[in-house]
Amino acid sequence: MKKIRKIQSQFQDEIDKVTKELLLAYDKNMNHEKFKGYITDTLVGRAYFRGPYFTVPFWAYNPRHKHNKKTDGGYFIYYVAHELSHKLNRNEYSHHDSYFYEIFTKLCPKHLQHFELSYKKTSSKYGISKNN
Repeated sequence: MKKIRKIQSQFQDEIDKVTKELLLAYDKNMNHEKFKGYITDTLVGRAYFRGPYFTVPFWAYNPRHKHNKKTDGGYFIYYVAHELSHKLNRNEYSHHDSYFYEIFTKLCPKHLQHFELSYKKTSSKYGISKNN
């Protein structure tokens, strides 16, 4: 497994809490302890397909980020849901396919799904809209 770099360990409780809440809302029988997220000082997040890990960049967690200010940390929740959707998809060769979006629309709170449009404009064909 590739070593995860630049972990911001002082925020571990926050990402653990969001991960647990999202996974239990997705499936109350889900073993949320099988997934481990980290906030990192990196440009982008990543889902590691070999291992239970995923990362979210600090800027997406930052309470001063423009989207987090408006949504009380909603952008961070969206970002965690996005990376978890990759983990639950388990297909490292089809990153943003229909199955990914099937998972994402069940995992991510509906009022936060519109953030996906700024990342993948084509996500609208899978039911993501500005009005979610």
